[in-house]
Amino acid sequence: MKHWEGNKLIEIGRDSNMSIATRRAAVTLGGISALLGVVWLIRGPLGIQQYSVTILLVGFGLFFLGRVLRTETNSGAGRALASLLWNLLAAFVGIILSIWILGWVASLQSDVFPSMISRWVPDLVIGGIAAGLGAYAVQKSGLARGRTTPFLVTEGKGPTMEGTRLVVKQDTVGMPIRRQGRTIGCVLLGEVATSFKTPMGMVSASLPGPVTTVGIPFQGRTVSKDDVTKMTGKGSDQLIEETNSRAQNVDVGRIRIRDGCMGERWKIGPLIFDWDGDGEHHPKERWLAKGTGSAYVTTDGIRATAKWNGSSLSIGDGSMKLAVGSDSFSYSPTEVKTASPHHTLQVTQDKITLDTRKFTLKVSGDNVILRTEDKTNRTESKALANDLRSLLTETAKKQVKDVMEGSPIDLSDMFTTTEEVLAKYD
Repeated sequence: MKHWEGNKLIEIGRDSNMSIATRRAAVTLGGISALLGVVWLIRGPLGIQQYSVTILLVGFGLFFLGRVLRTETNSGAGRALASLLWNLLAAFVGIILSIWILGWVASLQSDVFPSMISRWVPDLVIGGIAAGLGAYAVQKSGLARGRTTPFLVTEGKGPTMEGTRLVVKQDTVGMPIRRQGRTIGCVLLGEVATSFKTPMGMVSASLPGPVTTVGIPFQGRTVSKDDVTKMTGKGSDQLIEETNSRAQNVDVGRIRIRDGCMGERWKIGPLIFDWDGDGEHHPKERWLAKGTGSAYVTTDGIRATAKWNGSSLSIGDGSMKLAVGSDSFSYSPTEVKTASPHHTLQVTQDKITLDTRKFTLKVSGDNVILRTEDKTNRTESKALANDLRSLLTETAKKQVKDVMEGSPIDLSDMFTTTEEVLAKYD
């Protein structure tokens, strides 16, 4: 057993139980404070005017506490301080605006807003200014720089989403990527193997490391700085700097987070990650993995696209397209199409079309049309049409197999057998 197996388990995109609990508590407190605000607005019809001050004090207190509970505490003392100060600023501004708005509503109701609360405004303004300046100073001083903990993903480990699986090829060090206090992905220093379940069988791809991921829940055990140096030949500080640089190259945009009673939805640029508090993943989630160069994999569980080592793949809605070098094929429930620089072959239930530099051949029903540079021949023959249909359908299957296996499409056999069938009925 390796000595790091007893270390803390990290899962990208999943916070600790304490963080989840405090975030849910913050959302709940905010909801209760809003509800108390509504109760205060209808205090007259409810006959509870005598509790006006109490309702406001409890509501503002719960709102303030809810903002404080949003403080990020799992990324070091500096970031925790900056987060607390920014949340204090938000709490002060929210209370000031609420006092002004509720005071205006009270005047419309021919009532007087409690003076003991309205007298807070100057102090709240001063507190807000102090908190904002303090948060800005901590941010600029570098004290709020997040703590990045390296972790180890063991060989063959990785997540699966609806037929798309990503695993590391060997024991690999990962460096978490954090944005706005959230772990949104990681940089894996080793190679990542990907397999796709497609309508035509399994397709495998490989992303050369380092691989930058967003939204993919890789798991691993934390490792010490000494172990990181032994495995990578680099210090933690150097890896953190390189991770930040690679994370910037994956321009996913600003994080927008919407809280709910059952979890969160993160929208990072065009990508959506819909996770609940227990780390479960939902249909609107999307994964992104980017290797060196132009290699990448992205999937939302319904559609997947990938590009690697001169190949590309797209899958979705029962259809797929795979290109390996200059050869390719596309498949749908109603059509198969293969292509190379020298031909295209399209097979549907009703029609087959073979287009080459030498000729174009179309088979539809009992009709066969052969078009060359010199002339066009039209033949109505059920036997010829059936023979060509059978031949070209098998040819398309073989060419699909060649592309799936990464072998060049064999055109000479296709040309020879097609010409033999045409000559048979000439």
